[in-house]
Amino acid sequence: MTDAIGIDAGSYKTVLACVKQRGIEIVLSETSNKSTPSIAAYTAQERLIGDAAVNQMKKNFKNSMQFFMRFLGLNQDCAEQFEEEKRYVTYKVVSLENKKIGFEALVRGQKEIFLPEQVMGFYLKKAKGYFEKAGMNSNEMVISVPNYASNVERQAYLDAAEIAGIKCVRLMNEGTATALTYGFFRKTDLDDNKPRIVAFVDFGHSKLSVTIASFVKGKMKILGSHSNRNLGARKLDYQLFDMLADEFTKKYGCDPRDSPRCRLRLLDAIEKMRKLLTANKEADVHCEALMEDEDLHRHFLREDFEKLIEPFLQ
Repeated sequence: MTDAIGIDAGSYKTVLACVKQRGIEIVLSETSNKSTPSIAAYTAQERLIGDAAVNQMKKNFKNSMQFFMRFLGLNQDCAEQFEEEKRYVTYKVVSLENKKIGFEALVRGQKEIFLPEQVMGFYLKKAKGYFEKAGMNSNEMVISVPNYASNVERQAYLDAAEIAGIKCVRLMNEGTATALTYGFFRKTDLDDNKPRIVAFVDFGHSKLSVTIASFVKGKMKILGSHSNRNLGARKLDYQLFDMLADEFTKKYGCDPRDSPRCRLRLLDAIEKMRKLLTANKEADVHCEALMEDEDLHRHFLREDFEKLIEPFLQ
């Protein structure tokens, strides 16, 4: 029997889970992974999410919507944040009436405009299908939202759930969800009276959040939280990307930043290198025939990488 199902909706990857009598169970994606990439794509024949959308992104980048969740609740008055988000996407973001924003995509040969809530609704509806495939047919869900989410942004999540035909029983701050998980799995270790205070640091793909919580047996209290909505792993990747693009341009006279396809390829290679450096002292960035049949190869030491990103870490 399923008691509750939840969606941890990250800007880069999403995790689906349910609470059962024996504990928490992760719902696998179509490719049997424990997380689903937060990408929605439109092709001439179908709409895709997750790994299927990732696999066609480099050849269909104009219709592949990555980081769409970051636009939920934004409008043209949020000019600074609006421009910050646009630099990371490969699809066209357009201004609409009533200061709203939309995404332009080619669907069956016709230009269509989708609101961020519509794309999120489509994503949630497809994600709900993963639950159903696993035998969980509940229409009630808990959806996580960033700690910094305003009332307008929270309403956008609720609107997306309604579009998907889902009853969102609660929006839960990501930091609160993390703290609840900690308390759930350590409840036997907690004291009845003396509180244990824990800080949870979430350095995500797009943002940094810190949540401080107090625990006694059977109770949890959030003492405070703080977020930087633009400092995340993608910021580090783009620091490397700009550096490598400058070197490539100086050496070969062509700039990978001018081609979305080249940009995606180089960012993929940078992400792989960054992950390798978490456990190794050195790693390579390599892109064969990146642009105009010229290869990019760069060797990195972990200390070089740390020095480059030191301003962000500070």
